[in-house]
Amino acid sequence: MNFIALDFETAHANFPCEIGLAKVENGIITETKSWLIKPGCFPYMNPWNERVHRISNADVANEKNFEELWSELKNWLEDSVVVAHNAAFDIRVLRSTLAYYDIAIPCIDYFCSVSLSRKTWKQLSSHSLSALSQLHNIKFNHHRAGDDAKACAIITLKAFEQLEADNLHKGLIKAGIALKRV
Repeated sequence: MNFIALDFETAHANFPCEIGLAKVENGIITETKSWLIKPGCFPYMNPWNERVHRISNADVANEKNFEELWSELKNWLEDSVVVAHNAAFDIRVLRSTLAYYDIAIPCIDYFCSVSLSRKTWKQLSSHSLSALSQLHNIKFNHHRAGDDAKACAIITLKAFEQLEADNLHKGLIKAGIALKRV
């Protein structure tokens, strides 16, 4: 059971101001890391986004931009299976940011933990990260990328456990979810 959980916080539209990654190896979260990012739209920050994640211009003013971080991030993401909670959003941000910096799209397969949770816990009225975290007693600082990535990883592991899947591919088959390519 190996995968990387991914979460972005954005400054505006598809411009990330933080990325969080949680590495799962053999069904265990072995590392969680986050990076603040000086967004391509700097110094503009959408006020609504800023209220949600509480990351300001001052927080990112001296940070590296995505292109400067890419060599480190690529080591986490390339040739990996990635999961994100509402993957359509996070993968759109990733694709858009790679295009903005003219970086080649790496080989990444991905799936969505919202879709997985809907198949696993059909009785729930909400499959949001906060609702699922509350259900599973996961304490986290919501809308901070590292914490959100770790919560996504825990929820994904719990879903596969619920589905009685001993590996990622069996879990996705049992849930009726196909991997997609970035």
